[in-house]
Amino acid sequence: MLTAYAVSACAVWVLCFAGFVWNVRRVPRMEDELGEIRAPEGAWPRLSVIVPARNEGEHIESALVSLLTQDYPNLEVVAVDDRSTDATGAILGRLASSEPRLRAVHIETLPAGWLGKVHAMYRASQVVTGEWLLFTDADVHYAPGALRRAIVYARSCGVDHLALMPRFVLDKFLLSVAVRTFGLLLFLMARAGTVNAPGSRTPFGVGAFNLVRADVFARTPGFEWLRLEPGDDFGLGMMIRDVGGRTRLAFAERDLSIAWYGSVRAMFAGLEKNTFGPGAHYSVWRLAIATLALGALTAGPAVAGVCGLVTGSSVLLGAAATAFVAHVVASFALVREQRSEVVSLLCLPIGMLMFIAMVLRSSVKCLRNGGIDWRGTHYSIEELRAGQRVKF
Repeated sequence: MLTAYAVSACAVWVLCFAGFVWNVRRVPRMEDELGEIRAPEGAWPRLSVIVPARNEGEHIESALVSLLTQDYPNLEVVAVDDRSTDATGAILGRLASSEPRLRAVHIETLPAGWLGKVHAMYRASQVVTGEWLLFTDADVHYAPGALRRAIVYARSCGVDHLALMPRFVLDKFLLSVAVRTFGLLLFLMARAGTVNAPGSRTPFGVGAFNLVRADVFARTPGFEWLRLEPGDDFGLGMMIRDVGGRTRLAFAERDLSIAWYGSVRAMFAGLEKNTFGPGAHYSVWRLAIATLALGALTAGPAVAGVCGLVTGSSVLLGAAATAFVAHVVASFALVREQRSEVVSLLCLPIGMLMFIAMVLRSSVKCLRNGGIDWRGTHYSIEELRAGQRVKF
């Protein structure tokens, strides 16, 4: 029984690494495909950038400056202060007073039945005038020329929705392990490698950079449909797919950067609203099955190795060695430039344990409180289930 479990877990582990590599390597880097920047025929299309922000005083000014210093010639930026209790609102007001391309929207109250970020994007989407809409987070920083390159890339690919993955600024080792594990699991569960295939119906979305054609977005149900969906970025991709729009997913690590979380503790807190719903569908049984399966998978190679050494079983030792080799090979295959990232990837089992702890913590907290308390508002489990759109 133990041998069967350990060997099976090692086999699944190998398949998971193959899936990680396949999904990541199938997603291109924008810079590799773009080539020389060329102005579009006629005028540059008007681009409206929507930036929802709540208590982002630490990052919002530098992030907005990186947007407002772009050389894009036909740009408007709408930044929404969503009931901030820090200096966010004052910063937006000061910047808007001296920058005609920036409009600051201040929200004082949140209507019932809405998540704050979704409502902020909804409010902004009602006032923008662009042919293209870019939904981005308040802590994303843009390299010079990034917006020009994104528009040219989206138009050259003939797509209606461009989702770009940024470079994550990770200055703590355990945080690097946790973020990279989360990203790999997301790519695997969402089948990211199939998004760009001809005729693909696989949706995807990135909160840091979701660029959509305004006329296509206007055909969707809009943010009212996503009002209680924590995974609003992915939900936007679903809406674009459902109206027949085409999505392109790419890496843009030289153009976009984000300090997503400052620590593992902050990541645990920040993802409280995101981890119980998409995978477990707010179900205790799904939660139990998922966490047990992930735990058994994570422990499998170690169990095979230890038991193989104790019993001298060549089958167990071979299974453990195969899983280890697959892990090492995949870690190098997943890194394109910064070899220092390999160490983080080699610690993926630690990341898996952190992810399991993250899911259990948020789920137990949600069940104990009868819902989630997010940014000063309580949302019941019944509300969240009724409003859920993103399910893996």
